[in-house]
Amino acid sequence: MNTVGKRMWLLMSITLFLYVPHVAAWSDCGQGKGDPYGMRLPDKLHPTEGIYLDQLDDGETLRLGAFNIQIFGKSKATKPEVMEVLGKIIRTYDIVAIQEIRDKSQTALPALTDVVNANSSAPYDYIVSKRLGRTSSKEQYAYIYNNQIVELTGTPHTYPEPNGTDPFHREPYIASFRVLDGNFDATLIAIHTDPDEATEEINALDDVVRYAQSTHPDENDFIVMGDLNADCTYFDEDSNSTMHSRGYYWCISNSVDTTTKPTDCTYDRIILTNPAVSDFTGDAGVFRFDVEYTLNVSETTAVSDHYPVYAEFRCDRDADSDPSPEVVRAVIALRIAVGSREYDPEPDINGDGRVTSLDALMILQAAAV
Repeated sequence: MNTVGKRMWLLMSITLFLYVPHVAAWSDCGQGKGDPYGMRLPDKLHPTEGIYLDQLDDGETLRLGAFNIQIFGKSKATKPEVMEVLGKIIRTYDIVAIQEIRDKSQTALPALTDVVNANSSAPYDYIVSKRLGRTSSKEQYAYIYNNQIVELTGTPHTYPEPNGTDPFHREPYIASFRVLDGNFDATLIAIHTDPDEATEEINALDDVVRYAQSTHPDENDFIVMGDLNADCTYFDEDSNSTMHSRGYYWCISNSVDTTTKPTDCTYDRIILTNPAVSDFTGDAGVFRFDVEYTLNVSETTAVSDHYPVYAEFRCDRDADSDPSPEVVRAVIALRIAVGSREYDPEPDINGDGRVTSLDALMILQAAAV
């Protein structure tokens, strides 16, 4: 089959994919973790996200995420009912990035890990950053992970800000993991931006990713995760941020509310570099622990003012594939044509004010010339 024929075949396959109901059942790398409150497939495609025709295949998955536990320290650690809920939440993850640990005594996190392990058939471990912050109020990041499912690789560390700069109130915490039964690995970047400087800090995250790429040259998958304060009065989620560039995909869409209080803000995010998209199952969202554990409002807010966010990845397919630009543009055109993406004039090749499958075909035909 020649190049044009292959492209046409791929386009027809993608068209069929777009019309097939998105029903999937993914198993897990470790213990079972069900959650009916997430998104099976992203509602928006990033301009450089590819569509993979085996998106619906069964396969073992890794569940990772981020959780701002809201002023987690000695006081919260003395509340058994809160710690029990936190332990249940963390056991739904294989790796979870924790933010807003405020504990000079350094006892709250070990106590939480003990609660997690007290009711777990698999042991969890943790790594924790140094205490960070420009003021006397310091915070730490931590990764709590199931060490029968994943292992830490390399040396975790905070982002070394270039000399003469101070872009972050709390420097991001970088750590790499790989699954023990499979080939998925990734470098994670945990961040809790300062609300008053959220826009500036989010824009500076691209530099952090580039730094991580330079220090992990053999890795292609980088995942930024945490409380970015990426919505409402702190950040324009539709802005031309550096993290909205062609190199990234946002798993947590703007329509998701990640707060437990009566607000509607998507503060917490998981952002992938493009190569990681091929390993992403399409399942991401918030974990509504209040619904899952039948908590009332006061019980819920005692745990946190944030819901944890999650995304799932295939354990056995670290393909790092990168579709050609013309195929990506054709996929975007088809998404617009079937109504799953808003109109964009860029793929409107014939300039008739609408995007149809004809535009998609014209994109591939032009690329084949």
